Amino acid sequence: MGGRMRAYDWSQSPLGPPETWPQSLKTAIRIVLTSRYAMWMLWGPDLTFFCNDAYRPTLGVKESWALGARSNRVWEEIWPDIGPRIDHVLATGEATWDEGLLLFLERAGFPEETYHTFSYSPLTDNAGAIAGMLCVVTEETERVVGDRRMRLLGGLGGRLARSRTREAVCEAVAESLAETPDDIPASLLYLFDGAGGARLARAVGFPAGHPAAQDHVAAGALGAWPLSAVETEAVLVEAMPGGGSPLARPGWGRPITSALLAPIRGQGEDRPVGVLVAALNPHRPLDPGYRGFVGLLAGQVSAGLASAEAYEAERRRAEALAELDRARTVFFSNISHEFRTPLTLMLSPLEEVLAGPEAALPADTRHLVTVAHRNGLRLLRLVNALLDFSRVEAGRATARFEPVDLAALTAELAGNFRSLCEQAGLAFAVDCPALAEPVAVDRDMWEKVVLNLLSNAFKFTFAGGIVVALGREGDQAVLSVSDTGIGIPAAEVPRLFERFHRVEGARGRTFEGSGIGLALVQELVRLHQGEIAVESVPERGSTFRVSLPLRRAPMEAGAVPLPAPAATAVRAEAFVEEARRWLESPASVPDALADLRDLLPAEGAARPGVTGGHVLLADDNADMREHLRRLLARDGYTVTAVADGRAALEAARARPPDLLLTDVMMPHLDGFGLLQAVRADPALREVPVIVLSARAGDEAKVEGLDAGADDYLTKPFSARELLARVGANLQLARVRREAADALRSLNASLESEVAERTAERDRVWRNSRDLLAVLGKDGIFRAVNPAWIAILGRDPAEVVGRSFLDFIWPEDAEASRAALDEAAAGRNLTGFEDRYRHADGSPRWISWHTSREGDLVYAYGREITAEKSQAEALRQTEEALRQSQKLEAVGQLTGGVAHDFNNLLTIIRSSVDFLRRPNLPEERRRRYLEAVSDTVDRAAKLTSQLLAFARRQALKPETFEVGLVLRAMADMIDTVTGARVAVVTELPEERCYVHADLSQFETALVNMAVNARDAMAGEGTLVLRLTCGGSLPTIRGHAGSAGPFAAIALADSGSGIPPEVLGRIFEPFFTTKEVGKGTGLGLSQVFGFAKQSGGNVDVATAVGRGTTFVLYLPEVSPEAEPEPEEPVERPAPAGAGRRVLVVEDNVEVGRFATQTLQDLGYVTTWAANADEALAHLEADPAGFDVVFTDVVMPRMNGVELGREIRRRRPGLPVVLASGYSHVLAEEGHHGFELLQKPYSVEDLSRVLRQVTRRRRTPRPPG
Repeated sequence: MGGRMRAYDWSQSPLGPPETWPQSLKTAIRIVLTSRYAMWMLWGPDLTFFCNDAYRPTLGVKESWALGARSNRVWEEIWPDIGPRIDHVLATGEATWDEGLLLFLERAGFPEETYHTFSYSPLTDNAGAIAGMLCVVTEETERVVGDRRMRLLGGLGGRLARSRTREAVCEAVAESLAETPDDIPASLLYLFDGAGGARLARAVGFPAGHPAAQDHVAAGALGAWPLSAVETEAVLVEAMPGGGSPLARPGWGRPITSALLAPIRGQGEDRPVGVLVAALNPHRPLDPGYRGFVGLLAGQVSAGLASAEAYEAERRRAEALAELDRARTVFFSNISHEFRTPLTLMLSPLEEVLAGPEAALPADTRHLVTVAHRNGLRLLRLVNALLDFSRVEAGRATARFEPVDLAALTAELAGNFRSLCEQAGLAFAVDCPALAEPVAVDRDMWEKVVLNLLSNAFKFTFAGGIVVALGREGDQAVLSVSDTGIGIPAAEVPRLFERFHRVEGARGRTFEGSGIGLALVQELVRLHQGEIAVESVPERGSTFRVSLPLRRAPMEAGAVPLPAPAATAVRAEAFVEEARRWLESPASVPDALADLRDLLPAEGAARPGVTGGHVLLADDNADMREHLRRLLARDGYTVTAVADGRAALEAARARPPDLLLTDVMMPHLDGFGLLQAVRADPALREVPVIVLSARAGDEAKVEGLDAGADDYLTKPFSARELLARVGANLQLARVRREAADALRSLNASLESEVAERTAERDRVWRNSRDLLAVLGKDGIFRAVNPAWIAILGRDPAEVVGRSFLDFIWPEDAEASRAALDEAAAGRNLTGFEDRYRHADGSPRWISWHTSREGDLVYAYGREITAEKSQAEALRQTEEALRQSQKLEAVGQLTGGVAHDFNNLLTIIRSSVDFLRRPNLPEERRRRYLEAVSDTVDRAAKLTSQLLAFARRQALKPETFEVGLVLRAMADMIDTVTGARVAVVTELPEERCYVHADLSQFETALVNMAVNARDAMAGEGTLVLRLTCGGSLPTIRGHAGSAGPFAAIALADSGSGIPPEVLGRIFEPFFTTKEVGKGTGLGLSQVFGFAKQSGGNVDVATAVGRGTTFVLYLPEVSPEAEPEPEEPVERPAPAGAGRRVLVVEDNVEVGRFATQTLQDLGYVTTWAANADEALAHLEADPAGFDVVFTDVVMPRMNGVELGREIRRRRPGLPVVLASGYSHVLAEEGHHGFELLQKPYSVEDLSRVLRQVTRRRRTPRPPG
């Protein structure tokens, strides 16, 4: 701002020039400008405005004109707000203070809502009078707007946290937006329905019936808003729908015209579940902060909807689980009732048979009936337990309370287990002293509680004992059942009384159990208004404590105790009898089970499999174990029966069976654990395994087969099915064994063959005369053959374990490393050559072939040192031959040049001699001058052709369309070749462009056309053919390229070129034409031009049939057409006094050039080298209009001088002049105007005129 104040013309302002300002004004301005705090001030009666750099953002678009303007014009839009404050300061000298004042500034082309904290302070002049006002201001727009938006988001977040439904979420959004309408003055919340349409959930700020607030938008319909276009990013709508119903907010001067549509994302959804239409504050810019705020708001709505949906889903899930629980309880109750009828009809006849005379039944038959009756009772107990539990859980169980001697009843029930514990080797103690008063209990329920707890203790206690105690503690009777069993893990205790919960892996006397015993005990205790608890230490035992109130609370109204049905009474004998079965061995079951002939296959029926095998049977149920043993033994199998998985594994390892038949649910080690152990044992892994399980269904079967079982049999099963499965699996096992034996035999044969081939490979490895090696990807030798000694003098032990780089010739290391990387990547090498160091230090050339197997590279190397030496000798011979041919060509070239230039010099010398004669007639003088001029042109052409062949000509490349030039050249070539040569042009439809010297291109075409005309003796057909987009083939040993290239072919119907001269046609001065009919430089010019332009020239010929020359030039992209230059008048224009700096190291040429330029009207300064030229320019920077310099000069050449001048004086034209320069030939794109020597006065004047006319940069003032 200080610079702008210095540049401002204050003389035209009311304040006048700065030097007339009072010191107080200067001091105030200096304070403002040097402060980093935003300040502005006004001064004088015209309220002239000043500000500093920190205040410029507040000005916005007014910055360019505010300085020096009237303050009431600068802040015209807010003057009603700030004008009275300023007047007060100027009138009274009292400062003012405002904090967070709302001002609508028009600093961005519209009234913008801004907030400022500022003070107005008076400024006095030198006399102490109030002459101005200083404002120190802090803009707080971002803070105020940010706090406002955060309050809205915070309030919305609090409301959403309390919203549990989609409707509540929508209402929370509407309430929050209605409370804070400053940033979103109006809004619509649309939610998509299942049909693809959108339903308006809430509208805020839109009047009823507004056309933009549609209640529903059908799928595919064109609604007021582009809802379907809102996917991942917000969409801006700049024209509010509604036509003549604009939205406006009281106090705002502008209507609401735009809205941002933000997507409402669903949890796990690819597409949005809704759209928030947020109308935008017309007084705030839509910057990234505004967009981010709308995005955060939409994100909160998304999170609120997702939370509500999750809450509703959880509620529905809880209701579904409760309904499922009720359905299961009803099912258990119903199925238990249904089971009881057939069980009654089964047990009653069995009891009637058993109650008959002993002699009425054979002993075996009586025992079979006893087994059936015993297991029927067990099934009845399980059914009763399910029924009791379902009734209790459903709240339909009622207790028949009666006062009883609880100690005597408990001791009586516990005594049933005494003989059983003694049989198991356990100590058993009952401590139940009489209580002072009877306790009201349901006898049947208390029986179930005591017997279930004792049965549970016996099941999991293997050593020590069980103690049953009953006593009084306060106003409660407490029953405790303690054991020294396996204990309960602490993690399992909280779930111990859950229905159907079982401790996984717990070691018990049996794995059988329904999982509802303890759950039923807990429910029965609760019916007695009591409590049950457990204390347990793993491997030390458990104690269950049941507490009953001695004075039970009154029963609920209507709950009249009813007598319990006799059928539901559970007798202690059933518990004891089942527990006793856990102790029995297979031998205790009589042989009568063998008489179940109805379960055996029919006599004579065919059955797959084999008999006589050894079957290992594992089942913890004694009845089932004995039943299966008898069935298998009857069918001829040898059976070993065990009671758990651990015993089965020990038996299998002691004597491997032919088949393992195992139950799943067993103590110590279950069926799946046994199966896993068998499959992990090498001696047992091939044993077929059949799994028995009560779990039915495909999932259970798949689980068993996935675990490694060969077969899965679901209980109940028939004897016929069991024997068929056992026989089939034994048959399959036999087939597998036979196949394994055959495979072992085959493997032995293959191993023998592999050993033989390995021995053969080892012989090849040892006897090969070539290098063989195995390397890792890291280049470390893993193995090498003995040939390394003979070829490289290195023992394999010296090589193995070292990197191949240790033996590579240093110059070949990089290429060899890259070759190994290729080989390790799977790209096999073929004929890769490098040098290895022999032990004596000399190099040996090796040609390598490789293949990769896994992480190893297998390499075969053949020594080619002798071949390389022969090839080098041949190369040197060929090089000597080429040098000889070059000398011959140079001699021919020298002779040709000397011959042609001597002829030209003869003409010039003779003409000059005649011109020196006095009194020479004007007509003859003119003829001799024309002869000199023509001879100079011929010499220049000859020089140009020589430079073209040598690729040292200074080209002026430009981009042109080849087809267009060929079409224009066709008429010229038609004229050159004569009337009897038909010129045919074949051009493609597409255009192709090249970047080359157009003049040299045309010359090359004419040279080839003239050559073709002479080959046709003036009569025949010449075809000009253009092909675009092709590649450059390999030509005479020169490498090709993929292109694209333009191919210009000239095909004639002439005599062709004999094979013996075909290889020399591009040599300079070589010609087969008669003397005087050619220079021998035409085709050499074509060849040099093509190579220098990045292409090549090819020839195809057949003697007597014609020749085709093809010129290849690289294609480029088209460039803009240059504007045509103004036509230049032929007479040399005058220099008009323009100053030319001539730079020329040759004295004669420099003197001649300066004289010529002076004759043309230019003012010249001559510099002998680049240093002098730069010194002239430094001394007089504006003294020259153009620099005319030679190229070939000592130290700094002309191109380097031109670049230095361009750096120092970018607008000063530079013209280069040269007859030959490798610099120009190599740097064809130097960018300077070029004048080729020899040049005419007209050429020199034309070039200087052009560059000075194009000069745009004016001279600096000086």
